[in-house]
Amino acid sequence: MIRNSKSRKINDKRALLNLYFGFTAAASLLSVSLSPQTVFAAQQSDKTEKKIVVTGTRIKKVNIDELSPILSITREEIDKQGYATVKDVISGFVQNTGGTIDNSFTFGFTPGASAVNLRGVGFGHTLVLIDGRRLPIYPVGIGGTLNFVDLSAIPMAFVERIDVLTDGASAVYGSDAVSGVINIITRKDIEGISMSYRYGDTTDGGYQSHRYNLLTGSRNGDTQIDLILDIWSQEPLWAVQRDYAKSDVANPRGSYSPGGASFLGFESRQVTQHPACGTSDDPIGGQGKPNVSFSYFFPDEIWCGFDRAPYRQLIAPHDRFSLMARLSYEINDDLSFMSRIGYSYAKVDLQMEPNFYGGGLFNGVGSAVPNNGATLLAGTRNNPTTGTDFEEAGVFVRRLVEFGPRYTEIDDHSINLLAGLKGTIADGKYDWELGFSYNRTDIRQDRNSILLSGLNSAVDNGLDLFKPIPGELVQSLTYIANKEAFSSNQLVDFLISGDLPISLSNGPIQFAIALERIVEKYEDIPDPLVVQGDGFDGYTSGKGERTHLGLGAELSLPFSESFEMDLAFRWDDYDDESSVNNAISPKIALNYTPFEGFYTRLSWGKSFRAPDLQRLFGGQTKSFIDVTDPLILVDENGNLCEPENSEACRPALIQSANFLVTPNLDLSEEKGTNFGFGTVWEITDNLTLTVDYFEIQLDDVVTTLTAQSLIEACAFYEIFCEYVMRNEIGTLNGQGAYIEAQAINFAEWDTTGVDVVVNYDWQNDWGKWSTSLNITKVKDFETRFKREFQKTENISLGLLPEYRANLIVDWQSESLGVTARINYIDKISGGFCFPCQQSQFIDSWLTTNINMRFNYSDFTRIHLGVNNLTNEAPPDDPSQNNWPWFPVSAGYHSSIGREMYFQIESNF
Repeated sequence: MIRNSKSRKINDKRALLNLYFGFTAAASLLSVSLSPQTVFAAQQSDKTEKKIVVTGTRIKKVNIDELSPILSITREEIDKQGYATVKDVISGFVQNTGGTIDNSFTFGFTPGASAVNLRGVGFGHTLVLIDGRRLPIYPVGIGGTLNFVDLSAIPMAFVERIDVLTDGASAVYGSDAVSGVINIITRKDIEGISMSYRYGDTTDGGYQSHRYNLLTGSRNGDTQIDLILDIWSQEPLWAVQRDYAKSDVANPRGSYSPGGASFLGFESRQVTQHPACGTSDDPIGGQGKPNVSFSYFFPDEIWCGFDRAPYRQLIAPHDRFSLMARLSYEINDDLSFMSRIGYSYAKVDLQMEPNFYGGGLFNGVGSAVPNNGATLLAGTRNNPTTGTDFEEAGVFVRRLVEFGPRYTEIDDHSINLLAGLKGTIADGKYDWELGFSYNRTDIRQDRNSILLSGLNSAVDNGLDLFKPIPGELVQSLTYIANKEAFSSNQLVDFLISGDLPISLSNGPIQFAIALERIVEKYEDIPDPLVVQGDGFDGYTSGKGERTHLGLGAELSLPFSESFEMDLAFRWDDYDDESSVNNAISPKIALNYTPFEGFYTRLSWGKSFRAPDLQRLFGGQTKSFIDVTDPLILVDENGNLCEPENSEACRPALIQSANFLVTPNLDLSEEKGTNFGFGTVWEITDNLTLTVDYFEIQLDDVVTTLTAQSLIEACAFYEIFCEYVMRNEIGTLNGQGAYIEAQAINFAEWDTTGVDVVVNYDWQNDWGKWSTSLNITKVKDFETRFKREFQKTENISLGLLPEYRANLIVDWQSESLGVTARINYIDKISGGFCFPCQQSQFIDSWLTTNINMRFNYSDFTRIHLGVNNLTNEAPPDDPSQNNWPWFPVSAGYHSSIGREMYFQIESNF
């Protein structure tokens, strides 16, 4: 029996409990059993007096950012800085302090999708719009439960500019606009033909990419037609293409998986390796690694191991084809018809190592074929101990290499439709717009799987896994596990805005009234054989829908040339089977200009977020994750430590622990308060300084505690132990061991910080120069798990980077230009320690991107660029004892390395 060891002395249990749950509740928001990079906010140089509707308000204005901080990056700036995807653009904003997910998250349920986490509030807390209208959620949640909008579904060719409002905007847009709004403005009124091609490749190999764009448009009288085509193809980045990840032991802290070819005896508690492990005669094609120390159940186990890294992808391949058509028709001077149709198809092909097998002890029994869990009794003919001096019962443990690597093909079809009317009434005094839109995403996942109960039965009936598995048996037990899921939204919206017949000293009072009705649906259908236990991988499931009605109003009050006030108010009502009903969100924004070239802005508002559909209506989510067990301490060789030597040892790594997450229909909505205060000072005609303070307070935050936090809560504080089920001998491996969690509302989350932007432009004989320095400092990040707990300050604990910064320098001559960009991400805590010592922090990361462009002619421009010029590898996580030794799921760092690219654009 394994002895329990507690290496931590707790002097004040309640204080540590406050600290622990404040940190882990926040960590679960950021990571969902998972846990960013940088963008230049381009300043608009060509100012016109035309009023437009901008992100953050539905009232038409001339000055777009005097009341709220809005970052806007144009298409030209996107190309200058070498961004290939929408996700790359937004994840580069320094305000994105919470990280990203993308197709480098190959072990999650969403490897074909991407999302960002502005302000670190949590994925799904930033509203994503296209031309001011909502997109549907991705059909599968992060970690199986957390809703988000897939940024990879937005092709770069569609983008004219990207606006990011870094202030809460529930009073204007409703739910999800807690940490801000991302509004993708698409290209319109295209004239002629424009084509572009981008080719990228890395100097260390892998991640080769191609992007082809075609845009064309024409106007015939009152009719405008636009057509946009985007084709993206990106090759995988394999683990073997990076030295730091090419093997399970590429890092000194690593170890091979014990799943080579071995037999575990139940009575002796000894592991018998295949005698030819690691030679061409072993049953797994010579891939065994002999004498691997790994304590699954008993002290000093020695296994035939296996190197998983050669099968793994650091970044999955991604292909996408997208097409958008737009038709507009001016019926008369006061009425126009608008329409848009978009279609996108994406494909992601994942590969991982062959399945690990350990019969009913590790994998379960299944139900399609009667079996005894492949437990071999003493004396059976395929038991390796039969005929020896000590015959005993046991189970085979090995990789099923005969079935090949695990492949998953993900097909994603998305369609978006928009039709509407817009115009003016009352001799042009009021603008109005009526829109009908329908958006739907369908995904299908096909994964090669193995009929577990059939394999168990074959072993029960004599199959010897110390020999290769016959090909005909492999063929008969192989099946394709199918998963289908969809999400959709149907939106009807109406907007009217204009000037009221009431004037103040600086002009008329402006107003806007908006009405929205949204019907959201989703369904996630896993393969029935997988659900009943006859598959080797996890799954998600669920089905739900709700109707959302929103009514909002805004007023803009121009009291004087130096003082302006905006008021906004919105009522939202939810109709579904949950306890969420309605919410009211007010907001006030002020602008004061004491003298020319200097103004201050202040905003205050309430925000809210309805619980995720998956967390309300989802089925059980089952996954297999790596955790560390603080009750089992091992030395650097993987052997168990004695209690008196515990200070020199570390918690044992548990590979592929069973983690179950269940929904909660009783969740309430999150409620928040946003406050911002800033100044913009045009010090000279060439130098501008912007400083914005932000504060977000969020109550009743919906989250799911991570498996690691539940394990440590039980081990150190003896709470939540009912959710941590160990097997008979006290480990988290094998049959009967699992960790279970449920979505909950925790008490409070607060963050404060400062954004600083310095822009300086000048001109000399060499050309035009511009620089932009962007810094975000997260001052506080406090959490409280329960009302009776004290708040936990998480910045000192390293949960978020305290600083993110970038410096952009641009030079432009008549036909030649160069843009250099330096990106900085501060250090963060390791992912497998609490609280982390400074030696366990992940180092800061500094990268440099260079783009050179040349106007070959009036119609053709060429770009040559390098991203990550110095080929910086992702920094090591000192607390992580498993491949790949850096936080893949955090999204702060990238394994791509130095990428060189070529882009050509032509207009006709």
